[in-house]
Amino acid sequence: MPKIVNHDQRRQVLGEAAWRVILRDGIDGATTRQIARESGYSAGVLSHYFESKDDILLEALRISHTIINERLGSILENQTGFEALRTFCYDAVPLYGEQARETQLEISFWSRALVKDSLRRVQLAESSYWRDILLDIIIGAQELGELVDGDPQIMTDVLAGLIDGLSVHALLFPDRYDEKRLITLIDAQLALWSTATSGRRCSSP
Repeated sequence: MPKIVNHDQRRQVLGEAAWRVILRDGIDGATTRQIARESGYSAGVLSHYFESKDDILLEALRISHTIINERLGSILENQTGFEALRTFCYDAVPLYGEQARETQLEISFWSRALVKDSLRRVQLAESSYWRDILLDIIIGAQELGELVDGDPQIMTDVLAGLIDGLSVHALLFPDRYDEKRLITLIDAQLALWSTATSGRRCSSP
């Protein structure tokens, strides 16, 4: 009797192996042979499920985002307002090893998305989901009176830009943008918007 193969499960195993190799060796250093070895399957099996390196990167990115979203949901479960906003920002930058590896994968994807429309569309959808979470947290903090009045869309864009910029700089210049520096810069921006530190409510961020 022929063996029944769970293709979804096997693709998941291969994707997780690709994710681990990419985080460890980078996208350029992750070969199909290494990914196959990591997964315990042959390179031929890997090529059956993924047509190109971009397909492998996409799967690894989806797995990474699932892990990030689950972690974020867990740490934000009992938090609201300004506290939730600060927690979100801390988790989104490479303060620790786990976030640093996730950021490396994300930036590897950015560089390829710049020259490939199919990857850029995925990046747009994924970043929109992440941005909507940030926007909801900002609106919630404003409704609680813990964040100054202002256009929440603009505030979201400002924080998204800050997070992306700090993440890139932390990877490129780790000695200059260490954990303490990242926290200081995030706190400095959030303090400008906190009603607890501003002592007033303003009409713009």
